[in-house]
Amino acid sequence: MEKQIMVKDPRLVPMIEELEQAAMACAPEAREEVRKRLHDMIAQLQAEGHQVPQRLHDIDEMLTDASVEDQFDNIPL
Repeated sequence: MEKQIMVKDPRLVPMIEELEQAAMACAPEAREEVRKRLHDMIAQLQAEGHQVPQRLHDIDEMLTDASVEDQFDNIPL
């Protein structure tokens, strides 16, 4: 079942979907670039007075969790 993206401005849907796909498919070394694009989009939405969709916060959390896991993967035992 495909997740429906609920936003007030339908023009945002393709951008959110593209960011979500990039977040899921990106290599660990590209993750920071995807996070930067996400944070830029969130900042732009806030500056324009729009409510930030929960889906963007979910993607940010997913990227942050993956980054933290990557840091632990690099700790020698």
